[in-house]
Amino acid sequence: MKPIGTTTATKKLRKMKARIRIAQGGTGASKTFSIILILIDLALTDKSPTLTSIVSESFPHLKRGAIRDFLLILQGLNLFEDKRWNKTDNFYDFDTGSRIEFFSVDQPDKVRGARRDRLFINEANNVSFDAFEQLEVRTKNFIFIDYNPVAEFWAFTEVPKRTDWEKIVLTYKDNEALSQDIIDSLEQRKNRKGWWKVYGLGELGEVEG
Repeated sequence: MKPIGTTTATKKLRKMKARIRIAQGGTGASKTFSIILILIDLALTDKSPTLTSIVSESFPHLKRGAIRDFLLILQGLNLFEDKRWNKTDNFYDFDTGSRIEFFSVDQPDKVRGARRDRLFINEANNVSFDAFEQLEVRTKNFIFIDYNPVAEFWAFTEVPKRTDWEKIVLTYKDNEALSQDIIDSLEQRKNRKGWWKVYGLGELGEVEG
C-alpha cells in the first residue's frame, strides 16, 4: 500500500480550481477519503484560521463514513490529539486555529446557520437541492461534492447551469491504495452491466435490483 495521499485520485482532486468541484465515481475510487485528506492538509497549513464543514444526509451516515475516514487519516499520519476532537459537537481544532466540523442536512439550524470557508457534501445525491443552495451560498471559498452516479440529480441538472464548476470521474483504478482482493471482487461484477457502469466505471446509470 502506498503512503496516504499519493493516489492518482488525490492528485486529480488537488488540481481542481473551480468554486464547485464535483467528484463523480465508482466504488473504491477513494473520493471521500481523498477529499477529506485534502481538507485536512489545508487546515494544517492555513495562514489564518478557517472553518470547513463536512456534511451528509444524516449523522449515522457521517459517523460510519466521513467521520471514520477523517479520524483514520489523522491517526494514520500520527496527527490525532484526543483533546482537539470534540465528540459532543463533532469538530476538530488544528494548531493553526482552523476547524473541521461535521453535521447532517437533517439539522435545519446548521444548514441555514453560520458561514464557512470550505464545504464538502458527501454522497450529494442523497442531499436535496435546497440544502445544497443554503449551504453553498454560505460558503466563502469552494465546495467539494462526491457521489456514485446511480441516477440523475441536481449535480446533473442544476449545477451545469452555472459557470463556476468542474467535474472529474474517478474509478477504482485511480486508487492505488486499494487491495488486490477488493479489485478482484469488483471486477467479478463486470457481467452485471448496470452495476458495473455505475460502481465500476463511475458513469451515470441505473443499478438493477
